Amino acid sequence: MAGTSEEDLLAWLEREEERLGFTTVEEGLTDIEKARDLFYEELGYDITEEQFGALRQAEYLRYEELPGIGVGFERIEYPWGYREAYRDVVTGRFVSKVDVFDLLATIR
Repeated sequence: MAGTSEEDLLAWLEREEERLGFTTVEEGLTDIEKARDLFYEELGYDITEEQFGALRQAEYLRYEELPGIGVGFERIEYPWGYREAYRDVVTGRFVSKVDVFDLLATIR
């Protein structure tokens, strides 16, 4: 997980949320023991400390850093599944994932 791009970490977080449920993953990431129980029970594997840290990092990026630069994250539900989207919090317009990560790279 070390050296994994933030975009890849968010994509991994999104896949796990789709497989396990959005709220379930959020609650499971409160501590490593809950995460280990969740991932082992639901998926049959024992999450490592490094993987747990990476998921926490992705969660921090989504809920702390992105709002700090004026970008909101949302899941749009369709009959066939979900779509993750980023929006400019001021205008409400959709923002591409590429633009979001370009902006993050610029301000860091």
